Amino acid sequence: MASQQVTRLQIVTPRLLITGFGPFPGIPENASAGFAQTLAAHARQHLPQTQTYAAVLPTEWEAGPLALRSFIAKIQPTVCLHLGVTGRSGGMTLETHAQNAAGQKRDAAGRLPASGRLLLDAPAVLVPPTSSARLLAQGQLAGGPLSQSLKSGDYVCNSVFFHSLWLARQQAGRRQVAFLHLPVQVGDLGKSDDPAPPDAAITLESALGCALRVLTALVEPVPMEA
Repeated sequence: MASQQVTRLQIVTPRLLITGFGPFPGIPENASAGFAQTLAAHARQHLPQTQTYAAVLPTEWEAGPLALRSFIAKIQPTVCLHLGVTGRSGGMTLETHAQNAAGQKRDAAGRLPASGRLLLDAPAVLVPPTSSARLLAQGQLAGGPLSQSLKSGDYVCNSVFFHSLWLARQQAGRRQVAFLHLPVQVGDLGKSDDPAPPDAAITLESALGCALRVLTALVEPVPMEA
Protein backbone atom coordinates (compact mmCIF):
# COMPACT_ATOMS: atom_id res chain seq x y z
CA MET A 1 0.00 0.00 0.00
CA ALA A 2 1.50 3.24 -1.08
CA SER A 3 2.35 5.52 1.78
CA GLN A 4 0.55 8.79 1.95
CA GLN A 5 2.24 11.99 2.96
CA VAL A 6 0.28 13.87 5.58
CA THR A 7 0.64 17.63 5.66
CA ARG A 8 0.10 19.19 9.06
CA LEU A 9 -1.18 22.73 9.22
CA GLN A 10 -0.51 25.00 12.13
CA ILE A 11 -1.80 28.46 12.86
CA VAL A 12 0.99 30.93 13.46
CA THR A 13 0.38 33.62 16.06
CA PRO A 14 0.22 36.91 14.12
CA ARG A 15 3.17 39.16 14.89
CA LEU A 16 2.59 42.83 14.14
CA LEU A 17 5.33 45.37 13.50
CA ILE A 18 4.13 48.97 13.56
CA THR A 19 6.71 51.57 12.56
CA GLY A 20 6.84 55.34 12.67
CA PHE A 21 9.60 57.81 11.78
CA GLY A 22 11.80 60.21 13.68
CA PRO A 23 12.13 63.91 12.84
CA PHE A 24 13.34 65.24 9.50
CA PRO A 25 13.90 68.70 7.99
CA GLY A 26 10.78 70.81 8.58
CA ILE A 27 9.28 68.31 11.05
CA PRO A 28 11.03 68.60 14.44
CA GLU A 29 8.52 66.19 16.01
CA ASN A 30 7.17 63.42 13.82
CA ALA A 31 3.62 62.48 14.80
CA SER A 32 4.06 58.98 13.39
CA ALA A 33 6.61 58.08 16.10
CA GLY A 34 4.30 58.65 19.06
CA PHE A 35 1.30 57.37 17.13
CA ALA A 36 3.04 54.06 16.38
CA GLN A 37 3.63 53.50 20.10
CA THR A 38 0.05 54.47 20.98
CA LEU A 39 -1.44 52.32 18.23
CA ALA A 40 0.64 49.33 19.36
CA ALA A 41 -0.66 49.71 22.92
CA HIS A 42 -4.26 49.77 21.66
CA ALA A 43 -3.61 46.83 19.32
CA ARG A 44 -2.43 44.73 22.27
CA GLN A 45 -5.82 45.34 23.90
CA HIS A 46 -8.03 45.00 20.83
CA LEU A 47 -6.07 42.15 19.21
CA PRO A 48 -4.93 40.08 22.20
CA GLN A 49 -4.26 37.04 19.99
CA THR A 50 -1.35 38.87 18.38
CA GLN A 51 2.18 39.81 19.41
CA THR A 52 2.60 43.50 18.70
CA TYR A 53 5.81 45.51 18.43
CA ALA A 54 6.41 49.18 17.69
CA ALA A 55 9.57 50.78 16.34
CA VAL A 56 10.70 54.23 15.29
CA LEU A 57 12.87 54.33 12.18
CA PRO A 58 15.38 57.08 11.42
CA THR A 59 14.25 59.27 8.54
CA GLU A 60 17.46 58.59 6.65
CA TRP A 61 18.05 57.12 3.22
CA GLU A 62 20.43 54.40 4.41
CA ALA A 63 19.68 53.99 8.11
CA GLY A 64 15.88 53.79 7.69
CA PRO A 65 15.74 50.68 5.46
CA LEU A 66 18.65 49.10 7.38
CA ALA A 67 16.78 49.50 10.67
CA LEU A 68 13.66 48.04 9.08
CA ARG A 69 15.60 44.99 7.86
CA SER A 70 16.99 44.50 11.36
CA PHE A 71 13.56 44.65 13.01
CA ILE A 72 12.05 42.27 10.45
CA ALA A 73 14.89 39.78 10.87
CA LYS A 74 14.49 39.86 14.66
CA ILE A 75 10.69 39.90 14.94
CA GLN A 76 9.73 37.94 11.80
CA PRO A 77 6.40 39.80 11.58
CA THR A 78 3.41 38.49 9.68
CA VAL A 79 2.07 42.05 9.35
CA CYS A 80 3.93 45.32 8.85
CA LEU A 81 2.03 48.59 9.16
CA HIS A 82 4.21 51.59 8.40
CA LEU A 83 3.26 55.13 9.39
CA GLY A 84 4.56 58.45 8.14
CA VAL A 85 3.41 62.06 7.89
CA THR A 86 2.53 64.21 4.92
CA GLY A 87 1.22 67.71 4.36
CA ARG A 88 -0.72 66.62 1.28
CA SER A 89 -3.97 66.01 3.13
CA GLY A 90 -5.77 66.90 6.32
CA GLY A 91 -6.79 63.27 6.79
CA MET A 92 -5.12 59.89 6.65
CA THR A 93 -3.92 58.40 3.39
CA LEU A 94 -3.62 54.73 2.48
CA GLU A 95 -0.73 54.30 0.07
CA THR A 96 -1.45 51.78 -2.69
CA HIS A 97 1.84 51.83 -4.63
CA ALA A 98 5.50 52.16 -3.68
CA GLN A 99 7.91 53.65 -6.21
CA ASN A 100 11.44 52.44 -6.88
CA ALA A 101 12.57 56.06 -6.84
CA ALA A 102 14.46 58.41 -4.55
CA GLY A 103 14.13 62.17 -4.87
CA GLN A 104 17.05 64.51 -4.37
CA LYS A 105 15.90 65.51 -0.91
CA ARG A 106 18.03 65.69 2.21
CA ASP A 107 17.22 63.32 5.04
CA ALA A 108 17.43 63.85 8.80
CA ALA A 109 21.22 63.49 8.62
CA GLY A 110 21.45 66.07 5.84
CA ARG A 111 22.35 63.46 3.22
CA LEU A 112 21.03 62.96 -0.30
CA PRO A 113 20.22 59.48 -1.66
CA ALA A 114 23.09 57.62 -3.30
CA SER A 115 20.99 56.97 -6.41
CA GLY A 116 17.69 57.94 -7.97
CA ARG A 117 16.70 54.26 -7.83
CA LEU A 118 16.21 52.43 -4.54
CA LEU A 119 16.98 48.87 -5.67
CA LEU A 120 18.58 48.12 -9.02
CA ASP A 121 17.20 44.57 -9.27
CA ALA A 122 13.61 45.48 -8.32
CA PRO A 123 10.68 46.61 -10.49
CA ALA A 124 9.66 50.25 -10.85
CA VAL A 125 6.53 49.82 -8.72
CA LEU A 126 5.43 47.40 -6.00
CA VAL A 127 1.86 46.89 -4.81
CA PRO A 128 0.82 45.53 -1.40
CA PRO A 129 -0.63 42.00 -1.38
CA THR A 130 -3.82 42.98 0.47
CA SER A 131 -6.60 44.66 -1.50
CA SER A 132 -6.37 48.41 -0.98
CA ALA A 133 -10.12 48.66 -1.57
CA ARG A 134 -10.73 46.31 1.35
CA LEU A 135 -8.40 48.21 3.68
CA LEU A 136 -9.88 51.53 2.61
CA ALA A 137 -13.42 50.32 3.23
CA GLN A 138 -12.51 48.98 6.67
CA GLY A 139 -10.70 52.15 7.66
CA GLN A 140 -13.58 54.34 6.56
CA LEU A 141 -15.99 52.35 8.73
CA ALA A 142 -14.41 54.05 11.74
CA GLY A 143 -15.70 57.38 10.45
CA GLY A 144 -12.25 58.92 10.15
CA PRO A 145 -11.05 60.82 7.06
CA LEU A 146 -9.25 58.13 5.07
CA SER A 147 -8.45 58.35 1.36
CA GLN A 148 -6.07 56.48 -0.90
CA SER A 149 -3.10 57.58 -2.97
CA LEU A 150 -1.50 56.08 -6.06
CA LYS A 151 1.92 57.60 -5.35
CA SER A 152 3.69 57.44 -2.01
CA GLY A 153 6.18 60.15 -2.99
CA ASP A 154 9.93 59.83 -3.38
CA TYR A 155 11.21 60.45 0.14
CA VAL A 156 12.36 58.08 2.91
CA CYS A 157 8.80 57.01 3.75
CA ASN A 158 8.36 55.65 0.24
CA SER A 159 11.78 54.02 0.48
CA VAL A 160 10.84 52.12 3.64
CA PHE A 161 7.50 51.11 2.10
CA PHE A 162 9.24 49.85 -1.04
CA HIS A 163 11.91 47.93 0.89
CA SER A 164 9.26 46.35 3.12
CA LEU A 165 7.24 45.17 0.12
CA TRP A 166 10.40 43.85 -1.53
CA LEU A 167 11.35 41.88 1.59
CA ALA A 168 7.80 40.52 1.83
CA ARG A 169 8.02 39.35 -1.77
CA GLN A 170 11.07 37.29 -0.84
CA GLN A 171 8.87 35.55 1.74
CA ALA A 172 6.44 34.41 -0.97
CA GLY A 173 3.76 36.84 0.13
CA ARG A 174 3.45 35.47 3.68
CA ARG A 175 3.75 38.96 5.17
CA GLN A 176 1.10 41.64 4.83
CA VAL A 177 2.37 45.18 4.32
CA ALA A 178 0.53 48.50 4.39
CA PHE A 179 1.44 52.17 4.71
CA LEU A 180 -0.65 54.96 6.22
CA HIS A 181 0.29 58.61 5.91
CA LEU A 182 -0.89 60.81 8.77
CA PRO A 183 -1.27 64.58 8.77
CA VAL A 184 1.61 66.44 10.42
CA GLN A 185 -0.44 66.79 13.58
CA VAL A 186 -2.52 64.07 15.23
CA GLY A 187 -4.07 65.34 18.43
CA ASP A 188 -1.16 66.68 20.47
CA LEU A 189 1.36 64.63 18.48
CA GLY A 190 3.56 66.27 15.88
CA LYS A 191 5.18 69.63 15.24
CA SER A 192 6.01 71.39 12.00
CA ASP A 193 8.20 74.38 11.23
CA ASP A 194 5.37 75.68 9.05
CA PRO A 195 2.08 76.70 10.65
CA ALA A 196 -0.49 74.04 9.81
CA PRO A 197 -3.86 75.09 8.40
CA PRO A 198 -6.86 74.33 10.65
CA ASP A 199 -7.89 71.26 8.61
CA ALA A 200 -4.38 69.73 8.61
CA ALA A 201 -4.87 67.97 11.96
CA ILE A 202 -7.13 65.17 13.15
CA THR A 203 -7.95 63.93 16.61
CA LEU A 204 -6.00 61.06 18.13
CA GLU A 205 -9.23 59.11 18.68
CA SER A 206 -10.23 59.42 15.02
CA ALA A 207 -6.80 58.33 13.80
CA LEU A 208 -6.67 55.39 16.21
CA GLY A 209 -10.11 54.15 15.22
CA CYS A 210 -9.21 54.22 11.55
CA ALA A 211 -5.75 52.66 11.96
CA LEU A 212 -7.06 49.89 14.22
CA ARG A 213 -9.62 48.86 11.60
CA VAL A 214 -6.94 48.78 8.91
CA LEU A 215 -4.68 46.77 11.19
CA THR A 216 -7.46 44.32 12.03
CA ALA A 217 -8.13 43.78 8.32
CA LEU A 218 -4.47 42.91 7.84
CA VAL A 219 -4.42 40.34 10.64
CA GLU A 220 -5.53 36.92 9.50
CA PRO A 221 -4.48 33.44 10.64
CA VAL A 222 -1.61 32.25 8.45
CA PRO A 223 -1.72 28.50 7.69
CA MET A 224 1.78 27.12 7.22
CA GLU A 225 3.01 23.66 6.35
CA ALA A 226 4.96 21.99 9.14
